[in-house]
Amino acid sequence: MNNISATKKGIIISILIILVSVICFYILHLPENGNSQYVVSLIFIAGLLWVNYSFKLKNAEANFKAYFSEGFKAFIVVTLFMVVYTFVFYKMNPQILEKGIVDNNILIQKEGNRTAIEIQDNANKMRIIFMPMMLSINTIKYLFLGSLISVVSAGFLSQKK
Repeated sequence: MNNISATKKGIIISILIILVSVICFYILHLPENGNSQYVVSLIFIAGLLWVNYSFKLKNAEANFKAYFSEGFKAFIVVTLFMVVYTFVFYKMNPQILEKGIVDNNILIQKEGNRTAIEIQDNANKMRIIFMPMMLSINTIKYLFLGSLISVVSAGFLSQKK
């Protein structure tokens, strides 16, 4: 397993994350943004640690830049896969958006300071911004977490004894 490139390991990590997400949503019927996201995050973190640790086994004298580069190659692939998965997932499950709109409309009606037309306009705006918002949130989440884990693991693994 140590001869697999960081990019291929990123693909493996992505497939594992997608499988867990699909199982949690479709089989276990857990909410898409519920506690199952902790499992997804743990898989992502463990995967990036695997990438850098296996790199250390091959290159014991590597520097910080080399470790971060390996982590980058993996987390950028995971980010790409997860953004594509997010797009496909929400396109296949429009009921998630509609439920969010209904819940939001109920909250707005409880406030009592909006007309029915304003509530409908708000719902239409939510439909327009939902997909770009979800894609940007997931992109930022995976890029930030991936870079953080890569920096931290690179810092620890590049230390000389």
